[in-house]
Amino acid sequence: MQILKRLDAAWQAATALPPFPMPKAPGKPLSLPGYRTSKTVSASAVRRPDRLLATTDRLSARDLNDTRKTIRALAKSTPDLSSAVSFVLRVGIPEQYTVVARNMDGLVDAEATKTAHALLRRMTFLGNPDGSFGNNKGLQSLSEELGQELVLDGAACLEVALDKQRVPASFNPISVTTLEMYEEDNSFKLKQKVGGDLIDLDYLNIIYVSVDQLQTELYPSSYTEAAIQPVLADIDFNNDLRRALKRSILPRLTAIIDSEAVKKLTPPDILMDPDKFAAYKNELIAEVEATVNEAGPEDAFVGYDSVTYKNMESGQAPGELIERIQKVLNGKIVAGAKTLPTILGHGGTSNAASAETMLYVKQANMIRVKLNELYSRALTVAIRILGIDGYVEFKYAEIDLRPTNELEAYFSMRQSRILDLLSLGMIDDTEACIMLTGNLPPNGYVPKTGTMFRAGTNVIQNPSSNTSAMSQTLTPKTPDQPKTQQ
Repeated sequence: MQILKRLDAAWQAATALPPFPMPKAPGKPLSLPGYRTSKTVSASAVRRPDRLLATTDRLSARDLNDTRKTIRALAKSTPDLSSAVSFVLRVGIPEQYTVVARNMDGLVDAEATKTAHALLRRMTFLGNPDGSFGNNKGLQSLSEELGQELVLDGAACLEVALDKQRVPASFNPISVTTLEMYEEDNSFKLKQKVGGDLIDLDYLNIIYVSVDQLQTELYPSSYTEAAIQPVLADIDFNNDLRRALKRSILPRLTAIIDSEAVKKLTPPDILMDPDKFAAYKNELIAEVEATVNEAGPEDAFVGYDSVTYKNMESGQAPGELIERIQKVLNGKIVAGAKTLPTILGHGGTSNAASAETMLYVKQANMIRVKLNELYSRALTVAIRILGIDGYVEFKYAEIDLRPTNELEAYFSMRQSRILDLLSLGMIDDTEACIMLTGNLPPNGYVPKTGTMFRAGTNVIQNPSSNTSAMSQTLTPKTPDQPKTQQ
């Protein structure tokens, strides 16, 4: 029997993974904000940038000679791409989230979870401990900055900044556009380029994630790059259309000069000289043209019968052709920006609305998933720096476009399911409480796991709104009895 126990212990020791070493990180922040142009702090105020969109031709974005700069300029200057980025952030960043810390066996660690919650509150709510203005951002603002980096640059980078005591003090976002990558064995390391200086970021407290990264490319790329050409084509087309509309649609005032009446009013010495007569007519035309061009809308014209004033009728605009071209451009912009026609104000068919909405939620969920990965790794580094052997799962709530009041009935169903699992002992009290409230069990809580306190309870029926497809019964309409013979 002792031999079997020794063999079992030896087998468990042989199959167990060796412990992962605790991280060692520097006792100060490493990275600099993306707007910095030098490592040296400037004593003067930072210059406020201005895109001058009121006077700048948006087509100048094609002359930037840098895809990253082009996509960033278009995302701020064009309505379509700006709406696409804004809405994917609004949808992809929920308000609710849960934070759970586990040991390396995957079991919930209540003390580590409490530490992770405390660190998150400290780094995103409290600011600098000395009372001065700090770079700490709330979780929503931080997520919006990182989300824009994910959309526009295809990656996001975050530093778990430490104070002098090597305690995690803040989450500092690092602009992906300032990163340079260097090969190292079979991997790469990061450096931040600020002005002409390089800052080494080869530390474990630097977290980097990318979106749809190609294995053949080391640098990330925006997943909205495909929208650059359609957006520029749309800008060019609308510029031409705006100029054409002024010529063909807006009414114009014309002045018609009667040649015979002019001859009667012309002095004989000028009329008999062809050169003088030609100069006289050009002078008369220039005078009438100046009068018409300088007149205001409320001015009246008085003259001899040699000049007739009237409005020129606008020609027929090729509306069908313009509409067809605009639809093609709109479709390419929607495809390139990976958004919905409704979001860009292009309308959409009601038949495809459900499928489009589902696909858009899947697209926006990319922001949520990547932020979950980024914050989970950052909080894991934070607790391990403090000596806790475990990992943290940060998870934003699932994306749901329905109103909260309508979802209340479904929350009741979810609560019932979690309580059933708790009653059966499939989850412990800490995990169940976090799933239900987002917090640890309160003081005085009586453990319920595995007590079968839900045995014999009635199953909650599916409560849904009248507009929900789930309200349709799933019971087949089959006859209970055979048909009676007539």
